[in-house]
Amino acid sequence: MKSVSSVSCAILVLVLMAPLRAENGLQRLSVEVPFDFMVKQVMFPSGKYLITFGDGQTIYLRARHGRESISISAERILTESHSRSAHLVFAEQNGHFHLRELWMNSTMGREVAGPPLVAVRTIRAARVEVPANCTTCQ
Repeated sequence: MKSVSSVSCAILVLVLMAPLRAENGLQRLSVEVPFDFMVKQVMFPSGKYLITFGDGQTIYLRARHGRESISISAERILTESHSRSAHLVFAEQNGHFHLRELWMNSTMGREVAGPPLVAVRTIRAARVEVPANCTTCQ
């Protein structure tokens, strides 16, 4: 019985410390989002956020002031030329902004999976870019 409890405690500690380990990662973005937005099914208020890129596809999004945080999986995007440096891309759908892309520099980004965008004739869909500061990106 003690071994099951010990294993459960160890797993809980690892899960809770994952965002802290990501703090030591190489790439971080800081951004001030001027509107409320969604990541998957979670709503985040407007404000300042820190984004840390962990191992593999994991990204940690954490509010600078407040308790809002989430870890998400995002696929790499590589392109030969992109018009801007570090920024976040949101898709507006039915009055809600959904985080869709995170760009570290002009050629490397990550795509966040989200609800599929419905045909433009049934909703108002728009692409909104918010500049970010990336002091650790290469």
